[in-house]
This record gives sequence, C-alpha cells and structure tokens, in this order.
Amino acid sequence: MAADAERLVREFVEEILSGDWNALRDFDFKTLNGSEKFGCPDRYFDCDDTNIMRAVYVVLWGDFLPNLNMDNFGFQKQYRGDTINTFHTMFGRKIDGRPGLFAGLEKYSPSDALREKVRRFGTICCNIGNYVVLPNYFARQTSLNCYRGTNDWHDFFDRFLIELHKVQTNSSGQDGILKELVKVNDFCFGKFRGDENFKVFTDTLFLDDYCNGSGIPKEVFAMNYHWKNENEPEQYIHDAGLYLTVAEKIIRSRAEKMIELLKRKIL
Repeated sequence: MAADAERLVREFVEEILSGDWNALRDFDFKTLNGSEKFGCPDRYFDCDDTNIMRAVYVVLWGDFLPNLNMDNFGFQKQYRGDTINTFHTMFGRKIDGRPGLFAGLEKYSPSDALREKVRRFGTICCNIGNYVVLPNYFARQTSLNCYRGTNDWHDFFDRFLIELHKVQTNSSGQDGILKELVKVNDFCFGKFRGDENFKVFTDTLFLDDYCNGSGIPKEVFAMNYHWKNENEPEQYIHDAGLYLTVAEKIIRSRAEKMIELLKRKIL
C-alpha cells in the first residue's frame, strides 16, 4: 500500500509539476478540483483530503501513525486530511459579484494592501505545508475535523493543540468532548500519551512551531475572528495582520520539511 502512495506522488510530480519537485512549494491544491486521478473523484472536493494528499500522508507518516494507508481515509475510516490554519474564520467567505473581496474582512474597511495580502493568503492556505492527517472516528456525532471549528477554539490550531495536550497528559481543565474523541481514536493517540510522547507526535508531524522548546503547545495567534467584535476594528486589523504573517511563516516552514522528507523517502 505504501508503494501505491509513493507511485501516486511520483506521478503527480511528473504529470502536474513537470518533474520539478521545487514547484510543490507553491502549488495550489485548489487547482485539483475536478481531477479524476489526484483530486476527490468520488466525494466532495477538499484540498486537504485529495487523493494526492492522502498519498503524501502515507509516504510521510505511514510508518509512524498506526494503520495509516490509502484505504483507511474518509467517512467511517480511521483517518482524514485536515487543514491546519483556516481562512474563513478570520476573513470570511467570498462576496458574490465582488471578486477578491471577503465578507468578514470588509466589515473593517481594510486597506488595499491588507486586501492583497489576504488574497495571497487564500492561495497560501492551499499549500502542502498547511495540511496534516488526524484520526477520524466520531464521538458525540462529531469528529476532530468538525469539532475544532465548532467550539470556543474557533478552528485555531494552536488552541486545539493546547487542549489535546491537556487530554494526552491527563492535565486539569480537559474538554469533555475532545476527551471522548481522543478515547474513540485511541488506536492512534494511545501511543502519544505523556509529555515525551506528545513531543514525538508534534515533532514528527512538523508541528513544532506551535510548541515551546519542551514540546508543550503554546498560544501562537491572538484568537480574533471576523465576528468577534466589530466595534474594535483596530484590534481586528492588527490581529489579522499578525495571523497572516505568522501562519504563512509556519506553512512555508512545514512545506520545506515535508517536501524534503518526501524526496528522501521516494528518490
């Protein structure tokens, strides 16, 4: 099964990137919408869970995450691709009939420079460095993928890791639903309990930028979002700018690490 994943990654580089591995650094996975081979031919299109990203996850971490293989992704399966840094939470959806403008951002009368940075980030969000694989079994009619964006963490990945660390180290203040999700996905999380094993988890998945030197998750972003407080436009503009800068840095860094490991495993 790992051989099938490696083959698909090789074919993707040859057919889509004309053999240029460096082009993967800036590839926009949205462009695969409609691709029968590399996209999501039999399911709803989602960049982080395309056939090619499933193959990438298997090549990178198939020997690290239990039961991770090409036949074990999706509904009622053990794994699913996930986007790390969200776009819509901070900036909102596209405005119909007004290309390049986003409803959340426009509430705050942004500068043209900020608008352009947000447009650019819309592509950066669809970079390989913004994707990770997580366990996918449901509890309380939700999954990790869904629950991250429907509670007080508002899809901020740093807050999710902080909460996951609490559960994995049996610390105080655990989120009850997350605790159940971790339990039902024990086939994966069971090997990453305790501070030392949790650090192995974050290091291996290249999530170290969300942690301190000891591997303990930290707050990276100001947890602002476009509907939080429309009466504080200056704070929103500040926090949005910080989010753009820090998230891009993390995404670019992860992309480099992921691509280098892919090349070591395949070439």
